[in-house]
This record gives sequence, structure tokens and C-alpha cells, in this order.
Amino acid sequence: MADWAKIDVGFLRHPQVCRLNKSEQLGYLALILYAQEYETDGVIPRPALVLCGVAPKEATAMLAAGLLIERGQDLVIDGFTRKQATRAQMEKKRADARARRERRQ
Repeated sequence: MADWAKIDVGFLRHPQVCRLNKSEQLGYLALILYAQEYETDGVIPRPALVLCGVAPKEATAMLAAGLLIERGQDLVIDGFTRKQATRAQMEKKRADARARRERRQ
């Protein structure tokens, strides 16, 4: 599990995010944090919407703004891996850190 996510200082001023109301913006941020915490590479299973406090109407607004994309039964955060590390990158970083620790012992 990831411990952090990169959130741009201009997040709330991004043109697509500005199309959302405050509740939808918070919900979108919750989805980014969920995806990073569980290392989903931006894929959001629909049941996770409830976990993140995102109502169906809010998800619809995010889709309309182009922030989410439908992929089968799931939603995907558009451009997620441009800012966030992928699962593969995080696994490699953890493996490299383990190898360094083992070499020191």
C-alpha cells in the first residue's frame, strides 16, 4: 500500500476540476487517494465509490468533466499515472530497498 499521493498545488484550479462543485471535488480527491493507497493504477471498482463517499450523481459529474472514464464495470481516473507512481514502479522501489537492506546486513 502506498503512503502518499502527489497532488498538484493547482489541483483546485484545474479546468476540469473547476467544473465540479466542492463535494464533487472532494470526492474526486478521495478517488485519487483510494487508487494510490490500494495501488490500482487509477482503476476504481464501482463498489469503491461508496467507500470513498462518492454518490452516483457525483461520479456522473466527474465522467462529464472528463476526469473519469468508464471501462467495463470500472471507472478509471484519466491520466492517473502521469502524476502517480504505478504499482509496478512502487513494487520495484520496495524490492530495491529490500535488496539494499540485505546488502548492508
